[in-house]
Amino acid sequence: MDVSLFFPIAGLITLFSAYLIWSSVLKGETSHDTRFESLLMTLQILATLFTLSGIVLLQPITSHDIHFTLVTAAATATLFVQVMYLFGLLRHGIQGLGLFLLPVIAILLLVIPVLPEGGSSSSIETTSILHSSHLLTSMLAYAVLTMTAFHAIMHLLLDQALKQKRIHPVIQAMPPLVKLEKLMLTLLHWSVWLIALAILTGLVWQWVDFSQFALFTHKILLALISFAVLSWLLHHQRKAAWHGRRTSQWILVAYCLMILAYFGVHLIKAWLH
Repeated sequence: MDVSLFFPIAGLITLFSAYLIWSSVLKGETSHDTRFESLLMTLQILATLFTLSGIVLLQPITSHDIHFTLVTAAATATLFVQVMYLFGLLRHGIQGLGLFLLPVIAILLLVIPVLPEGGSSSSIETTSILHSSHLLTSMLAYAVLTMTAFHAIMHLLLDQALKQKRIHPVIQAMPPLVKLEKLMLTLLHWSVWLIALAILTGLVWQWVDFSQFALFTHKILLALISFAVLSWLLHHQRKAAWHGRRTSQWILVAYCLMILAYFGVHLIKAWLH
């Protein structure tokens, strides 16, 4: 099978999973039916395996280094998100998250085959274990922050609905506000630590391999600003100075900065190449 078909197949399976969840919610059916949960879990395992197979067939990892392009980076970050969603289904039964997350994952998987490789200018060949560790840590940080951002979106929607006293079936499918905020803050903590580790491994790699720091690049500057925003949020949360709504808004700002730090700029460069 053509490697370019693996990602669309995973996308279609994910899109079908999203349809099942939306259909169940809009019909007012319970999403805690054992057969429904088993079907959803099976579909997501299949989608994740197809994504993993597509990445493996792209051969981003050789015996000497990791060869990263915009396609492999997007696919790897998407795979991490899929795995975390699967873990969430097993651990928390967070099907409500799938209402918003699964359609986005499906769209990403469907467009991955048409993303531009952009030639050598948009590809990265790692030069050391430190460089490889930095890339993989960065992709994991993106994935965790993505989950944090979607929890923030749900938090804003649920908070607004409760204030307006308009409880739509979609709102009812979400976790309780307190649980949702707790999950969001837990993911926020992990995001801060992973982004810090990604920045640290990047700086150590630069110093070991090049004996200098390239601090004034768009990627480093945007990542540092995003890290500063998220750290600032944690500081205010520890002081209980802010409510969850403002925290959710700033999480989305930091997420947009992190997307621009790699995918946004590299996508533009690849298309212009």
